[in-house]
Amino acid sequence: MTDTAAENGSIDRTTRGRRQPLLVAAAACLAALAGSSGAQAAPALEKLTLSFSEKTVDFLPLRVAVDAGYFKKHGIDATVRYLPAQEGIPAVLAGQVQGLGIGGADALSAEAQGAKLKLVTTFTPIYIFQFWARPQYAKPGALKGQRVGVPSTTGSLYAATVLILKQLGLTTSDVAITSLGSVVNVNSSLLAGSVAAAASHPPATYQFKHGGLVDLVDLAKKKIPSVSSGVWFTQSYLNAHRALVQNVVDALADALHRERTDRAFTEKEITKYMGIKNKAQLDFTYNFYVNDVLPQGPLPTVAELASDKKSLSASNPKVKKVNVSEMIDPSFVKKTKQ
Repeated sequence: MTDTAAENGSIDRTTRGRRQPLLVAAAACLAALAGSSGAQAAPALEKLTLSFSEKTVDFLPLRVAVDAGYFKKHGIDATVRYLPAQEGIPAVLAGQVQGLGIGGADALSAEAQGAKLKLVTTFTPIYIFQFWARPQYAKPGALKGQRVGVPSTTGSLYAATVLILKQLGLTTSDVAITSLGSVVNVNSSLLAGSVAAAASHPPATYQFKHGGLVDLVDLAKKKIPSVSSGVWFTQSYLNAHRALVQNVVDALADALHRERTDRAFTEKEITKYMGIKNKAQLDFTYNFYVNDVLPQGPLPTVAELASDKKSLSASNPKVKKVNVSEMIDPSFVKKTKQ
């Protein structure tokens, strides 16, 4: 080997030796940048707890938003739990849950006691109830003095019952209003015959129809405005977390769209959460909500709450003083991406 070749070989080895740490450093730098980019692409989800007051299809959008991943899509780590309105309202006021699904009548009753709640989206914007009676009580006169089941004397089903009795020419004093704690209990009591009549909606009314009970009044067909179910936040939480609440409404809009357009998925959700496996009953329930309820839209309106207020005021004079226009915030639905 010549001196020049030896010298060149020495230079090449030196250059490679110098390049090696540079390449290692560059690779480390690229890895760090990739890690940084990944962290920015997947920010931490915001934790949020939402409650719902009845184990009914009315509140199914909350379940769908979890199971279909819509909350996560909109940056939310959501916990959805069942709490009757009498527990959910104190929980949201104490900050134990951040938002709650209840009907307008329960919200009005709470507002009359000083709560400051805002309706941000409506699931069922009409009275969805039908009033069913045992055959021997299928005439208004036969109902006098008989037990009529309701979950409580503050909720949407109670407000609907008051309205129905009025249409039948009766008042709450003409019957024995019986609080049973939940819609599920009301349905079971009517089927068992321990109450003479009660208001309800699918899927339970499928069993009523096939069990020989009589549908006396169908409010759902009348399309009377009402917040039978919706999602509410306190005014203070809304003021401090508007962006997060917007994400909640966007996720629920996705869920409502999925309910309207994917029968198979929605019926699986109804089976999962309500135990309904009969295909005819599933179809009956799905058709009712998609054809009669959901087309009304999720935009909160003064008319919906005003109707609830009118029904509830007869039994709760404090509700008369509530300004319903201060209880809604339609801006979130108006901005939703769905």
